[in-house]
Amino acid sequence: MNRNTSKRVAITGLGIITSIGENTPAFKEGLFNGTCGIGSVSLFDTTGFSCHSAGEVRGRDLRAYFKPNEIKRISRCDLLGLIAAEEALLDSGLDIKKITKERVGVTLGGGAGGMLSWENYRRSVWLHRTVTKPSRLLASAPCTLTDLIAARYGLSGLRATICTACSSSATSIGYGCDLIRSGDLDLIVAGGSESLSELTFAGFHALRLMDSEYCRPFDRNRQGLSLGEGAAILILEDYDRAEQRGATIYAEILGYATNSDAVHITSPDAGGMGRVMAKALEYAGAAPEDVDYINAHGTATPKNDRMETRAIKNVFGKHAAMVSVSSTKSMVGHCLGASGAIECLATVLALYEQIVPPTIHYEVPDPECDLDYVPNISRKQDIHIAVTNSFAFGGNNSALVLRRV
Repeated sequence: MNRNTSKRVAITGLGIITSIGENTPAFKEGLFNGTCGIGSVSLFDTTGFSCHSAGEVRGRDLRAYFKPNEIKRISRCDLLGLIAAEEALLDSGLDIKKITKERVGVTLGGGAGGMLSWENYRRSVWLHRTVTKPSRLLASAPCTLTDLIAARYGLSGLRATICTACSSSATSIGYGCDLIRSGDLDLIVAGGSESLSELTFAGFHALRLMDSEYCRPFDRNRQGLSLGEGAAILILEDYDRAEQRGATIYAEILGYATNSDAVHITSPDAGGMGRVMAKALEYAGAAPEDVDYINAHGTATPKNDRMETRAIKNVFGKHAAMVSVSSTKSMVGHCLGASGAIECLATVLALYEQIVPPTIHYEVPDPECDLDYVPNISRKQDIHIAVTNSFAFGGNNSALVLRRV
């Protein structure tokens, strides 16, 4: 790889679909209004679980945008991702017919998004003895969406699917940034998608990590996370190229970092969290005092919020008390493999609109979580540099540093 790191990376296109908005304008409205998208699950039966709610995408016929022969091998996760990708590419103003497609890559984060398709296949074959083509299982692979986007738009540059649990899509954005900075590619379609599934729901229930009501990050009475689903796609572009073509530049990616706690598969570690933020700032050429806003991982699990607060204090010192911090998971839930991309896009909107999104459901302060979490109501604020954190099972950590342009 050519290590020309002088290139800057612009974000020129946004596409998103979540439980609080089916496109970027709707998501932005929900985000800054503090809308809660967490409600009763309808995709599968939650009888027997202590939790019955999640951030489910509702009110839109996802299949209406695709031909019948396309639908057969496309999972719900893929549908969400394709809708977000189409919006992002349209928003970027790129003429797909004229771009050099060999210079465009696709880097996405994948998780268990296609699991719902596998569950439906299992019910058909094992429970009802219905003969169903095994090709239907293709939709359950994490890499399927990456392949579908590349094929749909003829993008023949590098394609990669990164699976690092809940930090997957944040890491994919960072990797895409590297590919542009190196000069290997000019454009990247980056992000991730995730859909709810019964097995994932049952797994988090078994770990006792879910709140029976709703997600309330950093609140003293928090009991756990709310699962969610959705997709976010960002178009990354060589900054000079974007300027030359007159593109809207929403924000600039200054740097990112990834690391591993190397401690425990499910228990977060403040040391690893702090190291990844510090390294991301170092790569970005930014000091902790330069940061105005942090989009926290903020899962609302008791230990995660405590460890993330401690990590922020360790890295930012006295400045930690002056940084606005919020968890957008309080509105959309924890969207697992897609969460990093959704939160990155929320951070881009915060920079572009100069508004900090709130942490909703925050009522009782926790003495161990004593930062400025922007409770319940969004805040108009000058934001020049922001950090967005993604911390995952296995201690797979990522942090992105973004700047207003």
